[in-house]
Amino acid sequence: MVVHGYSTLLSELPLRGGTAERLVTPTGLRNDVLAMQLTELRAHVSERGEGSAALPGVLDHLRHVQWHYEIETDIADPAVYAAWARSAQALLVVGDKVLNPAGRVLIGDGAESASLPLHPQALARSERVRRDLATRDITVPAGAIPVRSTEEVLLRRPEQVAKRAVALVVSADFALSVLDGEPLDSEYMERIFPRSLAERTPTEFALFRDKGPAIAARLKWGYEAAAQLLAMCGAVELSFPRDFADQGQVWNASIGVEEPELLRTLALLPVAEVCDAWENARALQHSVTMARADGQRPPAELDPEIVRQRYAAMEWLTGDQAWDDVALDVPCYA
Repeated sequence: MVVHGYSTLLSELPLRGGTAERLVTPTGLRNDVLAMQLTELRAHVSERGEGSAALPGVLDHLRHVQWHYEIETDIADPAVYAAWARSAQALLVVGDKVLNPAGRVLIGDGAESASLPLHPQALARSERVRRDLATRDITVPAGAIPVRSTEEVLLRRPEQVAKRAVALVVSADFALSVLDGEPLDSEYMERIFPRSLAERTPTEFALFRDKGPAIAARLKWGYEAAAQLLAMCGAVELSFPRDFADQGQVWNASIGVEEPELLRTLALLPVAEVCDAWENARALQHSVTMARADGQRPPAELDPEIVRQRYAAMEWLTGDQAWDDVALDVPCYA
């Protein structure tokens, strides 16, 4: 029998008799084979667990895997690995089933209601953030899964963040010009920001190529996502998400800086502060999603699209998904 362990911890927690491989090395080298394996596993789990209450949480875990462990054993009882799996913040995959650390089936035949591995630090942070939001009469569903602890989060490199912020702002400006019927000179933009615009997403490239109003209506919100990313570098002060970000601040902190200087100097805040902001963004997305599902207005006059854009930015910053593929469903406990 082969047991696979998928751990979200940045540090290795050896499994006796097993092998371990890391998704991203400390120097930033990415294991493309493991990345493809995780992509295929997520697709398989999505199909296998369709309709399962555990599925959103399992997918959230698999999106933040840092280590893959594998052991061949004659021992059929996965509970043997329970202590290790709890310590490693790991889900176990045995055959066609996904198990929690205690060996209970989350996805597959015999699935039952069972808890997911959640770090104590993540739970403590979520409780603190939700208490603070409650003072604004914002309620987060009890089953909402917290974001990862600082021991599980590998942030994007600052240069990546800078490029993404520039691409978002330039694309938003271009989108607004398309909607006004007077598209800006895209070739000029590409000369000014060559490195950032070379990494536009397929959707952004489609906007510049086709100048379609439907895509423009979506991408005009890029200032909000850029504001969130720049705030995680201490370059912008965010408003509460019922009001638009200060576009002047966002402009000055991104395309208002010479591209080489911006890519060289932008730096992220400490990971603990980023995780606080991530938890806040996810909690607000949970609250807005819950209100809309109940046919109610979002609490505290929250603007759903501003909340959505800022949450997308945090999920991208703290994960490994391409911008166009960032999952905006809000994971809940099984």
